[in-house]
Amino acid sequence: MRRNLVITTFLIFGFFTFQADLSVAQTVLSNGASWASLNKSQKETLATLEVDWNTLSSEQRSKWIQVSNKFESLPEADRERLKSRMADWAKLSSQDRRIARANYIKSLDIPNDKKSEAWEAYQQLSPEEKKQLADEAADKKKAKKQSLVYSPSLKTN
Repeated sequence: MRRNLVITTFLIFGFFTFQADLSVAQTVLSNGASWASLNKSQKETLATLEVDWNTLSSEQRSKWIQVSNKFESLPEADRERLKSRMADWAKLSSQDRRIARANYIKSLDIPNDKKSEAWEAYQQLSPEEKKQLADEAADKKKAKKQSLVYSPSLKTN
């Protein structure tokens, strides 16, 4: 009898704890939905994302808020690098962001030692060879865009 009471009490307590955590999370997400709801420190950290803030999903906003909350505890070099990367990310078009995300997901399948080897091999290239690789990549990108077929029947009026 006592064991059942303990289990029931635990389950009830666990339920209330879960409900409280859920309501806190919902409050954070709903409050984090607008730029105006961010505190001064968060706004300063995430300033490069202000223009795009309304286009971010609740999940993305939540992740950025978590990043901003940890920002002050980072070493100065890491803070500068993070700000630089955030600025670069904010400059990308939505299509370029999708491509970057897809490339990141693909990169997870490649072992780290192979990535390191490839990076070291790239670093050994001369500036001319690096430029040639960049030009080839740009040519491939142009070729893909030119291969798209546009149909007048698909246009919306």
